[in-house]
Amino acid sequence: MHVLLLYTDAPFYAGTGYDAAWRAALEAEGARVTQLARIPDAWVRDGPPPFDLVIPHVLAEEVVACGETLRAAVLLEQLGVPLLNPVAALIGSADKLATHARWAAAGIRQPRSWALSGLTAWPAEGELVVKPNWGDGARDVTTAGSIADALRAAGGAEALVQERVREPEVARLFATPQRCSPAYWKAREPGALVTHGTTYPREEPADPELEALARAMVATLGGGLMGVDVLRDEDGGLWALEANAPFGFDVTDPEQGSWVARAALAAA
Repeated sequence: MHVLLLYTDAPFYAGTGYDAAWRAALEAEGARVTQLARIPDAWVRDGPPPFDLVIPHVLAEEVVACGETLRAAVLLEQLGVPLLNPVAALIGSADKLATHARWAAAGIRQPRSWALSGLTAWPAEGELVVKPNWGDGARDVTTAGSIADALRAAGGAEALVQERVREPEVARLFATPQRCSPAYWKAREPGALVTHGTTYPREEPADPELEALARAMVATLGGGLMGVDVLRDEDGGLWALEANAPFGFDVTDPEQGSWVARAALAAA
């Protein structure tokens, strides 16, 4: 199977190692992998070669800018090449407000969220979480207790404010609409707003409720395989937090890479 990995070569993303991890995991499953960051000049004259699957690792920054990886994904989708996550899913999952609107329409339990730009009064008592609408990796996530504080925190960027789930456990799962990986529980210090580290201190099979939520989070966005984050509150309740079409995984865990690669290739 010939797989195209669309992956940015922007300097700010260099060194993450996710592209090497993807290639190694896919090749271990017998795939032939080509990696590109943009539409090659030769394609303009001759068209692209045949691919069995495209894995479009399109970052939120590339979605906002209609960047090179997104443009390549659009072209290949127009030509009928299977994309692991279709273009609509790439854009919808990068846009946090659109993600939460889609989940709300499906009745998926999630923290209440509001577009900061639409607020005329603070929508809830106490502190709320402030997030860039197009951010990822927990960058620039903070809290605020008023519209003025939230606007200052957002720094002019499009943002949302969100209900804070107190002292949750945070799980990363890799899910398709049909199957789900084990739950990888992230490290978080007591009282901390966000998790830390790129490895997972605890792994366990996802229970039926957690698996069903993870699969629904992906299916409602039209995704093929995404990394999703789920909160478990102090009472054991589950909350959908985020879905990532471009995702990395623990490069030190071969089993995790193998699960992701097999799930991706099954999509083709």
